[in-house]
Parts: sequence; C-alpha cells; structure tokens
Amino acid sequence: MSSVDLAQAMWLLVSAIGLSLAVSYAGLPVLGQGAFMAIGAFGTALLGPGGQGWPLVIACLASVLLAAVVGYALSRGSSRLEGAHFALATWALAWLVDRVLVGYPDLSGGSEGLTRAGPAHLRLEALGVDLALTPNAHLAVAGVLCVAGLAGLARIQRGPGALDLAALRESPELATSLGVPVAARRRTVLTVTAALGALSGAGSTVLLGLVTPADVSPLVSLELFVAVLIAGAARWWGPLLGIAILSALPAAADALSGAAGADQERSRGLATALLLLAVLALRGPVSRRLTRPGAAPADRTDALNDQPATQPADVVLTLSGTTVSFDGLRALDDAHLDLRRGEVHGLVGPNGSGKSTLLRVLAGEIAAGRVELYGQPLSSAVEARVREGVVRTPQQTVLMPRLTADAQVTVGARARGGSPGAVIRHLLATPSSRSDHLEQLTEQALRDVGLGHVIGADALRLTVGDQRLLQVARAVATGATVLLLDEPAAGMSADERQRLAQALRRLASQGRAVLLVEHDLGLVAEVADRVTVLSGGRVRSTGRPSEVDLGELTT
Repeated sequence: MSSVDLAQAMWLLVSAIGLSLAVSYAGLPVLGQGAFMAIGAFGTALLGPGGQGWPLVIACLASVLLAAVVGYALSRGSSRLEGAHFALATWALAWLVDRVLVGYPDLSGGSEGLTRAGPAHLRLEALGVDLALTPNAHLAVAGVLCVAGLAGLARIQRGPGALDLAALRESPELATSLGVPVAARRRTVLTVTAALGALSGAGSTVLLGLVTPADVSPLVSLELFVAVLIAGAARWWGPLLGIAILSALPAAADALSGAAGADQERSRGLATALLLLAVLALRGPVSRRLTRPGAAPADRTDALNDQPATQPADVVLTLSGTTVSFDGLRALDDAHLDLRRGEVHGLVGPNGSGKSTLLRVLAGEIAAGRVELYGQPLSSAVEARVREGVVRTPQQTVLMPRLTADAQVTVGARARGGSPGAVIRHLLATPSSRSDHLEQLTEQALRDVGLGHVIGADALRLTVGDQRLLQVARAVATGATVLLLDEPAAGMSADERQRLAQALRRLASQGRAVLLVEHDLGLVAEVADRVTVLSGGRVRSTGRPSEVDLGELTT
C-alpha cells in the first residue's frame, strides 16, 4: 500500500470514528455520513486556494463548521424520530446532497469533479510557514487525529458518559425518565459525527487534489454504516476493523463483477447490501452486557437536604388546579394533592379514575395545573424535573437489556453528577474522574430496596419481582425527594410484596415523599400514611387508611 493510499485510509478512519460514536455508542443509525464528507470536501475545494482563495486552514475549518451546523440542525429536526425513521431521515440527507452535486455541475465540476493545480501548501504568512502537504505530512496529521479519536472513544467507553449513551441507545424514553438529557446528547453526538465526517472529506480532498460526487455518494454512506455496524461490538477499536472491512470491498466487488457480469459500481453496491443483510441476520440474538464504567463524582447536593426554611417541614410537593382532557373526556378535574416528607401516600381509585394521568402531570410528561416543590414551580421538561427531585417509575417493566442490573441503577445516579464537566474531567483523566462515588450511590440504592445481591447480574434473568424492585432502585439512585411509583407490586409474589413494603417504609424513613399508585389495596393499607381516593378524575377524599373505606373501592 502506497503512502497516499494509507493516508487516504486514515482520513476515512477519522470519518468512521465519528460514525462509530453515533452508531455503536449512541445507537443512532446515521446513513448520511457521506453528506457530511461532501460538505467538507467540496467546501474546502470551493473556498480554498483553488476556489475563492481562502487560506487552506480557514477553508477547511469553515467547511467543518458548516457540516457541524448541518448535523446540529438534523438532530433538531429529527428529535422525535427513532430507529428506521431516523435512518431514513439521514439517508434522505445523503441523497439530497448527492442530487445537488450531480444537478449543479458548475458547483461540483460534474462527473470530473474539482481538481487542484499543483501540490497543496499550508501557508501561515504571519509565522513565515510554508509547508508542502506531502502524503507523509498527511500521514502525520491524520495519524494524530485518529489516535486522539480512538483514545477519546476508549475514554468514553470507560467513563460515566458511556452510561448516558447506553441508556440513549437502549431506551430513550426510559433514559429521559431517569434524568438523562436525551435531546442534548443526540445533538452533541450528531454534531461531532458531522464535524469528523467533514474533516475526513476535507483531508482527503487536500491529499488527492481531487473530489468528485462519486467519492461522497450515498453508497459511501451505506458502506461506512455497514463497516461500523459490523465492527460495533469491538467498541473503541471498532472503526479500525470497519476500515479494514471497507478496504476489502473493492476486491469483493471485482469478484462479483466477474461472476455476475455487472459493472464494478453495481457490484460494489451489491456487496455492501449482502454485508448489511448478513449483519442484520447475525446481530439479532447477540446481547452484550455492559457493566458500570469508571465513575465521576456527583456535583449536586442531595435533593433531600435542599428544603428551603420558608416551607413547612413536612410539605414537599403540592399539586393544585389540575384539569386534563383527552378527546373531550376529562381525565382529571380540578385535582389537588400534597405530599409530605417521610410519608408514603397512597393514590387509589377504579380503573380510568386518572391515577396514571396524575402521575404523568407530576413527572412533567403532561403540562397541566401547578406543581411546586418546596413552594417553587418545577421545570416543564421531564429530565430537568428529575434533577430537581421528582422521578416516576414506569407502569410496565422496562429494562435496558444490554446493561447489567447495577449499571441500570447507575444511569439513575448520573442524574446527580452527570454534568458536562464530569465527562470532560474523565476524558482528561483528572484524579476526580476516578472517584467511586457513583458506585457507592448505586450500591446504596440497591440495598435500600433489598437488591444488594444483584450487582453484576443480568437484569433479564432476575425474577419479575426483582425487576420491579430494580425500577424502584433506579429512581432512588437519582437522589429524588419525591418518588412516584406506578404499580410497583404488579406481578410480585407475596414474599416479594413484603420486601417491597419494607423498602417503601425504609425510603420514607430516609426523608423521601413516596406516592404509591397500587391496585393491591392490602399493600396500600399496610404501608401508606395517608391515602387519596380518585374517581372520575376528581379527588373524593384524603385521609389515613383507617379513615378511608378501601374495601368498597373497585380496582
């Protein structure tokens, strides 16, 4: 392999590193990396010395910045898309850029592309620098970028940010409920992916002195995606394996071309499609368990100690004036509620009485009424409300299949210390990044619900009862002042319900306010300090279990 070929492979590796962050780490099926490479490549050619005459470095940086802006805009526009729909949106971007390049030959140079006369030079007149960008110079620059990128992936894999990305990959909705800023993480990932793709395209263009639409076609996007997907299980060194696979594609295409009598371009597409089908067939049953990476310290004071002195000692959360309608039917009608510190508060009522709707209002999933924590209005976003101290468990059992039981709880603990600064400290390997504080929070949350024995266990192999308790532990790990538990006893045996009852009393004794929605009225009567009865969306009564006739409720 010549130095030019090796340098070109390394520039392609830069793009694969960015794509790996999105596909392998965050679970975002980006099929438009070729579009970002095109922006970097053609932007540099059009703005640089052979085009508008901008200094080469400025032209490259401007192209990378433009691609980053496009990536950010794509993340904003596709914020509600998941899975195949998101993949199609990025694939559409690849085709849109390709059609623009093909349809406007004055911009792209047509099938011949844009060429540069003479070798590229890096000129910094202020410093008196005039450096010829030979293939060896490209090897040095691209090599440094590749080493830095792979080292960054390795650090992310071992750092606290890996859990945020794993939660985003496994279950975005659950991640949001545990305080992970899913939208912000997606924006960051796609912006970085786009920028590295553009940097790769710019570097290749400067190296070769030529760029054509075919070099950054949608087929290139698909090839990169397949290569990264195949190597995804390898984690940080996956992009290296992916580029090795991508380098073998031309030989495979030649073999297909000779066997099928098709041209090389079609054979290359066929080889890529066959690889993709093979990957999808083989990846289905694979489940890789991830344990907690190295932790960063929590930056937020525990919400249990944040109570302002101006509020009554026992009042934590209040809900007032809440009316919610769906298709003209009132799910809640002027509902009101107050939760107190150190109290288990039962919320009961017939099916359809509005219990789950009320929990969703308190959690921030539905904007309605006035919800205050210690007399202060809560934020509207779910993840912000978690960080402020209010968290809800899902009604159905929702797990992150590729995370161990304790790692899932650590995702919740990240709500306390998951600031961008913590991730940066870890990437820079400062001493504080090696703190075991998150591990301590995780183990404490598991012990609080009686699950100290599940550390390192496969969450899918736990009993139904332990899986339900695991959901409570995830919520506890966030450090929330208010726990909103939606039917936590569903599917539990009698012994498991007793463990749950003990856990609820223990959590309340630690100063939390626990709101328990439960169909098991015996459990409610056993653990609740007060009970609120809902019917037809209205609060009918509130009082001690002995003061409320639970026996007449139809659940």
